[in-house]
Amino acid sequence: MRQQRRQLATSRERAPSLTTRVGARAVGLLLLTAAATLTLAPPRPACAQRNAYQAEGEVERLLKDARAYYENLELESADEALSRAIGLGKRWGIRNRMMADTYILRGILVQVRDQNAQGAIADFIEALKIDERAKLDPMISNPSLERLFRRAERQLQDSPRPPDRRDERPPPDRRDEPPPPDPIRHRAPRVAKGGEVLPVAVEIKGELNQRLYRVYLFYRSARAEQVQRLEMLPKGQDAFKAEIPGRFVAGRSLSYYINVEDRRGQVIASVRSPRDPIEVPVEGDTLGDLDKIPSGEGLGEGGGWGDEDDKAARKYVSIGVSVGTGGGFITDLATPVNTKSTNISPGFAVTPFHTLLELDFWATEWLGLGAFARLQIVEWAHLEGGRLKFRVVDNKGHQLFLRAGGGVGRVRHLIDFGDVLDTTLEGPYFYTLGLRYLYNFSKYAGFAVTPDFLHMIGDSPSQQIDLNLGVIFSF
Repeated sequence: MRQQRRQLATSRERAPSLTTRVGARAVGLLLLTAAATLTLAPPRPACAQRNAYQAEGEVERLLKDARAYYENLELESADEALSRAIGLGKRWGIRNRMMADTYILRGILVQVRDQNAQGAIADFIEALKIDERAKLDPMISNPSLERLFRRAERQLQDSPRPPDRRDERPPPDRRDEPPPPDPIRHRAPRVAKGGEVLPVAVEIKGELNQRLYRVYLFYRSARAEQVQRLEMLPKGQDAFKAEIPGRFVAGRSLSYYINVEDRRGQVIASVRSPRDPIEVPVEGDTLGDLDKIPSGEGLGEGGGWGDEDDKAARKYVSIGVSVGTGGGFITDLATPVNTKSTNISPGFAVTPFHTLLELDFWATEWLGLGAFARLQIVEWAHLEGGRLKFRVVDNKGHQLFLRAGGGVGRVRHLIDFGDVLDTTLEGPYFYTLGLRYLYNFSKYAGFAVTPDFLHMIGDSPSQQIDLNLGVIFSF
C-alpha cells in the first residue's frame, strides 16, 4: 500500500498541470502572432513610398502633356491635365520644382484664357511658396504676365503669414501702387459668327502712340492657307480698327495677334504673339470639323506664324521676267549704224521692243540688291548692271519699290529717214532710276509694272524712258 502511494505521488510530480499546459499554448500563440506581424508589416511603408514615386512620375507626364496642349492652343485639355497634376500633388504632398512649374503654367493659362489676373497671381504665389526660385518660362511669357508675376512676388514678401486657405484670393497689394495702365489695350471678341465680318479694335496711348507708324493684324482660320496680314486704320485719336472678311471666319476657331511697327518696320509693341495668339471660337460654320488648328510651331506662311517678325513669310530671292518698250532723246553725236554719212537731228527716237531679266537677293524685308539685263532682240543690243531696291509700301498684296543702279551696255534707237530706216547705238555707260508697282496674285508670284529712266553716258549720250510689264516670282 505504501509503495502504491509513493508511485502515485511520483507520477503526480512528473505530470504537468492543466494550468501549465494552457499557459504554454498561449505563449506559443503570441509568438506566432508576433512573427506574422513582423513578416507582414514592412511592405506597407515600401508600398506607400513606391506610390509616391509613381505619383511624381504621373505629375511629370501630366505637366509635359499640358505644355504640349498649350502650345497647340488646346487650352481646355491643358487645364484638365494641370488640374489632375495639382490634385495628385496635394494628395501625395509633392512640393518640388516640378510642382512649382505646374502652378506657374496654370497661372499663365488662367490669365491667357480667362483674363483672370487674381487667379493667375494666386497660382504664381503658390509656385513661389513651393520654390522661391520659380520663374516664368521666357518662351511663353509676355509683359503682362511678367507684371503679374512681380505682383505675386511682392505680395508674398509683404504677407507675414500664409494666406487663409478658406480664402483663395491673394492678399491685396497695400504697399505699392497699382502698375500704370498698359499703353496698348485690346478686348478680344468672345465669339465669331461663321461667314460674318469680325471687327477687331485696339487702343494705343501715350508715347507709344507717338512712335508708331503702322499697326498690323495677323490672322488665320480654316480658309486661310497662310497667315493673312491686314493694316489697322486709325479711328479717332487713339483707336485703330480692322475687319476680318467673313470668308475667313470659318472652322472651329480663328487665331490672330497684333503688331505695332515704327517707321523702320521694327515691332515696338504687340498684343500677344505668333506663338501665343488670341483664339476666338467660331460658331455656325459648316467647316467646323475641317478646321486647321494652329500648332505650337506657329501660324505663319508655310505652316507657322514663325517668330515675332513673321520671318516664315519673308522672301529672300526674286526673279523677274518682263517685256517693254520705250523711247529716248538722242543728240547730234548719235551715228546711224548703216548710213554713217547721214546727218541726224537731235530729238526723240523710239526703242520698240525689249526684254528685261532680273535676279534680286533681299537682305531685309525692305532692302534688296540684284542684277539685271536689258535685251533688244530684233535689232540686237544689250546692257547689263546692278540695282539697289527699296520697298516703301506693302499693303494687302500691293507693294511699291524704288530702284537705283547702273552698268554698261548700249541702247538701240530707231531712226526714220523717210525712205529708209536705220538705228543708232547710245552708251556705253549708264545709270538708272525707277520704281515698280507689284500686285501679288499668289503666294509666290505677282504682276509688275515698272517704269525706268536710263541716262546713257559716253560717246553717244541719250536719255531713255522704258515701260516694262512682267511677272515676279519670289521665294
